Amino acid sequence: MKVLICCDYSMPGEYVLQEAQKFLQPFSNTEIHLFSVLDMAVIAVAGLYSNTEAIGNLEKQANEVNKWAEKIFDGQKVHFSSEAGYPAELILQKATNLQADLLILGTHGKTGFGRILI
Repeated sequence: MKVLICCDYSMPGEYVLQEAQKFLQPFSNTEIHLFSVLDMAVIAVAGLYSNTEAIGNLEKQANEVNKWAEKIFDGQKVHFSSEAGYPAELILQKATNLQADLLILGTHGKTGFGRILI
């Protein structure tokens, strides 16, 4: 089974990894792909297009997500990748290219009405 897990460098992102690990425990031969998107909407709104230091920090945060996954999925092979772009577009593209059987993602810390909208 191919699983695509999408999360960011946030407390909800780490929680997504922990819950995914619990959910996937009963399944054998699981191929785990972790994907983190550097959100271009955030970069554009913040005016960070030309700020290589800020973009570098976002890339470092994406790599921290990979470190979390290595700890949480101890002993399992986790394929990690990150891209800059628009999350919905890139996540759908990644899931299609991988031919993922399962997609796991968080709600970016949303609750209440914001969560219903997602």
